[in-house]
Amino acid sequence: MKKFVVAAALAATMLTGVAQAGQQDTPAPRRAGPMAMIDANKDGVLTREEALAAADVQFARMDQNKDGKVDATEMRPPHRRGGGNAPADGKAPAGKPAPGMHRRGGMGERMLARVDANKDGAISREEFRAAATTRFERMDANRDGRIDAAEQNALRERMKARSGRHAPPAPAESAND
Repeated sequence: MKKFVVAAALAATMLTGVAQAGQQDTPAPRRAGPMAMIDANKDGVLTREEALAAADVQFARMDQNKDGKVDATEMRPPHRRGGGNAPADGKAPAGKPAPGMHRRGGMGERMLARVDANKDGAISREEFRAAATTRFERMDANRDGRIDAAEQNALRERMKARSGRHAPPAPAESAND
């Protein structure tokens, strides 16, 4: 009886190993990246119109009070929008960061400073669309108004190289030099 139990356990272990090996041969499904989510018609090419439509959706999501502009208060995470001891005008006292913003500048504060072209302390829909257009043009290497798979791959490689991940190997120097 013991031999049967040991043999059954050994067979189960071997079958599990074979099943796992078979699964490793099948590539894992690739997650849809930001470009794929913006590609409305799913043709693999991102157009300027698709990018601006996605920017409009993002702006509407950020514009919590629907006043047509996004200020520092709306850029804070939802759990920090409560106001607490913030002044009634929504602006931080001079010399202090806005409530919820880090003294060194959180992501929302940096975005506000970069995108707020007229420096009024808020991002209008037009300013947000202008920033989206600038980003699109930076990615559209051949300036055809479309970001195709080759441009997306080139962008992905530049980002990997910039972050230090998968950096291309340095050329080997020959011993004769």
